[in-house]
Amino acid sequence: MENNNTNIKAIIDIGSNSIKMRAGYINNVGQVVIVHDETEVVKLGRGVNSTGFLAEENMNTTLKALKRMVDTAKKLNAGILIAGTMALRLAKNSDEFLKRVHDLTGLDVRILSGVEEAEYSRSGAVEGIEGIDDVENSVVFDTGGGSTEFINGEGKIDSVPVGAVTLTERFFYDNDNPITRAAWDNAYAYVQKIMNEHKIASFKKNSDTKIIGVGGGVSVMASVKSANELFLPLKLHGMHITQKDIIRQAKLYASLNLSERQKIVGLPAPRADVILGSACIVLCALRILDADYCTVSINGLRHGLLISECKK
Repeated sequence: MENNNTNIKAIIDIGSNSIKMRAGYINNVGQVVIVHDETEVVKLGRGVNSTGFLAEENMNTTLKALKRMVDTAKKLNAGILIAGTMALRLAKNSDEFLKRVHDLTGLDVRILSGVEEAEYSRSGAVEGIEGIDDVENSVVFDTGGGSTEFINGEGKIDSVPVGAVTLTERFFYDNDNPITRAAWDNAYAYVQKIMNEHKIASFKKNSDTKIIGVGGGVSVMASVKSANELFLPLKLHGMHITQKDIIRQAKLYASLNLSERQKIVGLPAPRADVILGSACIVLCALRILDADYCTVSINGLRHGLLISECKK
């Protein structure tokens, strides 16, 4: 794993549900070359919406994964940027967690604003998507554990405070039984209300606007659609997820308890508890944007940050 390329940068993205690392560099023809990419579900943001605090167990799990990723980045001789998003923006004990990160790794965490998160997500998402001829006439949405970011080609940006983890905790918390239709309807109405309050429909320019979906939820639904035995993100890049796909999958997820959901082909077991929340958010986003489908991008926030860091 040793690498003498001093131009390698490593981005570690601490999200509400998962921690992700992507390392790479820009070659002499301007292409981004990825040398390492991984994701681990750590659920740092679990409970923050109700308690206001990061739980000790979740902090410990996240710190363990973070230390391993930092060690990997150091073996690559990479410059390291650690970024934090919604959970660290909201939690009352974020300062304690940030101190523990510094004590453990010697590095500081850059907490991104919702606007910064959306900007980097868009710059990463549009790279390598075929058929997006007019990047300026596109809308990117990025579903995370604690928030969903929207940005269009004209630079309009918003961070909507609803994510797969927070929605699951509020409406889909019964893991021992199938989810009721009433719980789904209440969750959908809640997401719809918030997105309407944020005027998300105004992000779409016209009927030709391309909608690009980023985030673990979108990628997982593409994986389930493909019925891949293994979760292979690179094979999902550029796929289309339709409203019909989401409705079909949402009905399946809701009909099962957690242990049954974990056996679905293409669905990584650690994401089985929040996938219905993701489906609810993505379906609502597509309907509000009056789009039959979105194009899946596996390049989001950490890819946008990687591009930015490599260009410095």
